[in-house]
Amino acid sequence: MNWCQPVGRFAALAVNSARDAPNLAAMRDVAERIGIKVLPFYAAGQHDYEAAFAEMTRAKADALEIISAPELFIDAAMLAGLARKAGLPTICEWASMAAQGCLVGYGPDFPELHRRVADYVARLLRGAAPGDLPIEGPTHFDFAVNLKAAKALNLTVPTSILLRANEVIE
Repeated sequence: MNWCQPVGRFAALAVNSARDAPNLAAMRDVAERIGIKVLPFYAAGQHDYEAAFAEMTRAKADALEIISAPELFIDAAMLAGLARKAGLPTICEWASMAAQGCLVGYGPDFPELHRRVADYVARLLRGAAPGDLPIEGPTHFDFAVNLKAAKALNLTVPTSILLRANEVIE
């Protein structure tokens, strides 16, 4: 199967409709501009996963994105296994989740974020006023591709994608 096959229905697995609404709305806005329908599904924990994946299958989702949430991060291997069983190529919002079985992981560089937190703590301890410190988002992102997951889904990942990855899991 081709890595770049057309995707018409993209499932998005989130934990909470209220908390994840802004992320899903942004995703939907971009996807609709290129003709992709985003299908939101919710799972508050392990007890909801099987039902959510059954719904994705009934909805004929072509692919899946696992929204960043600590609850889903903890269960990455389980979710990746369910996605593989459902035949869903999966992108996760943390690069490290690719090592747990997601096809692709893309997200902030956590060691960099931890260093930046330490810098903020040091500034505060030296007397900086919290209101004087700028609000900053991540500046570095990691991209990982899991070739085992690709093989399980019968996907061929182009060399151009592999060359862009920070990590390729074989």
